[in-house]
Amino acid sequence: MAVARRGRLARNRLYLAGLSPAAFLLALFFVGPALWALGSSFTNRALVGIDAANPRFVGLDNYVRLFGDPDFAKVILNSVVFVIGSAIIGQFVLGLLLALLIDHAQLRGFLASNFVYAAVLLAWVNPTIIAGFLWVAMFDFYNGSLNTGLHVLGAQPANWLGEGPMLAVIIANTWRGTAFTMLIFLGALRTVPSDIYEAARVDGAGAVRRFWDHTLPILRPIAALTLLSVTMATFGTFILIQTLTNGGPAYQTEVIALYAFHEAFQNHAVGYGSTIAVVMLALNLAFAVVFLRWSRARA
Repeated sequence: MAVARRGRLARNRLYLAGLSPAAFLLALFFVGPALWALGSSFTNRALVGIDAANPRFVGLDNYVRLFGDPDFAKVILNSVVFVIGSAIIGQFVLGLLLALLIDHAQLRGFLASNFVYAAVLLAWVNPTIIAGFLWVAMFDFYNGSLNTGLHVLGAQPANWLGEGPMLAVIIANTWRGTAFTMLIFLGALRTVPSDIYEAARVDGAGAVRRFWDHTLPILRPIAALTLLSVTMATFGTFILIQTLTNGGPAYQTEVIALYAFHEAFQNHAVGYGSTIAVVMLALNLAFAVVFLRWSRARA
């Protein structure tokens, strides 16, 4: 058995050597910080003061404090609403629809599809902070572009960031992140064999039936990984929300990533902020299990 194991290692040494840089970077930037956060969550580590120099082990005190925090339930609810609205309904569904429309248009030589493609990409390449200030200007009550448009149409202006802050941040994050999903699905659609569609047309299947019976099952593994990627990215979003609302008003847009940032870097409680980050990691793992099980389910 040992000889066979050494033989397999010898045969795969080139593959292992090729994967080593990626594994090193993954450990350096993901696994290492995750383990550090897990360790810090059991301490009273602070950003400044004596607890910064000499943190003490406090066991599960941070977790008891967190799950007893009356604001934490609101933060979790906000995070779930934000992820469902922005990642699942917004970026994933809208990105898939845009990919289908652009793919359909490009196959038929419609030049307007290139302008739509460029416009969606332009939103994605903008730095997050610039996108945030752009949407601050869009949502402004007095001079914002959206309320100016409503005024032209004869409608009353809306207090976007005051009366519908969660909807506002969902719209802004969807606008910025949809391009990623669109690009993934555009590439995936080009890999679907055309003869499958031809056979379906011969059988009399319409466009909707071809999508449900052929396109979606083929795209399921890619769709699951894409959904997982945008969900994790959305869970970690806080700069855009910080720019727009900073979690307000009254914790209405305080998501878990922003909550961890506020506790760790504004309240200087690094240990407590690490506890929130560990809970966020657990939620990401739960979503990962669900999406990966869906990707392996039988059609």
